[in-house]
Amino acid sequence: MDFAELAFRRIDDRQLKADAYVDWANELLEGGCGVPSIWALAVYRWDAYIDPDQVERLFLSCVVDLGLELPSDWYVALCAYSSSLCERMLRGITQPWDCLIEMLTLADDHNEPYIHWIWIDLSNDLEPTERRRPNYICFNGTLDLKKSDECIRTVAQQFIALCNLPLPEKFPWVWLCQECGAVGEESTFTDTKACTCTKCGTTFAMKNMRFFEHRDELVRRSAAK
Repeated sequence: MDFAELAFRRIDDRQLKADAYVDWANELLEGGCGVPSIWALAVYRWDAYIDPDQVERLFLSCVVDLGLELPSDWYVALCAYSSSLCERMLRGITQPWDCLIEMLTLADDHNEPYIHWIWIDLSNDLEPTERRRPNYICFNGTLDLKKSDECIRTVAQQFIALCNLPLPEKFPWVWLCQECGAVGEESTFTDTKACTCTKCGTTFAMKNMRFFEHRDELVRRSAAK
């Protein structure tokens, strides 16, 4: 369990056991971390009884000593954890399909926020044609869906970038104007990709964010600012 997962579980699961912190410290120790507070926390693995209060104090000391920051917001913690899963996959630590499965598990556990629908849509698009649901809409059609591993890596890179942007509520289940930033919440389950913005009047500037290429444009525009 890396720090991002531990930080998220700490907020999401109030029953997180002291053992999890000790295991985290031992993983750091085995990786060559010699910080004294990490040593102090790691040695608890040999104790028959683990004092949760003492473990909590030591863990907070580790966070300070390592220059880390514990997120206080659930959504921020979730995005950090989700991004860390993507980063591990992009570094070759985990396989693309394993990453996709983990993201779908998070989506199943946390239907809201909507950010994980990016992965649900991708999973549906990677399904064989005969297994696709009625009224199927392909939201990742600009990717080469025959190269599934490559698709997952590409979406992971985009997902990490999106998690670092201020996104509208219910993203990607929104329409977003690329010109004035107006947000519309009309149904996004449609093969219509763009329409005229009712706020600024720009033709085809209001984009359906369920489509990969529109999110990609959002990322590129944000990076250029």
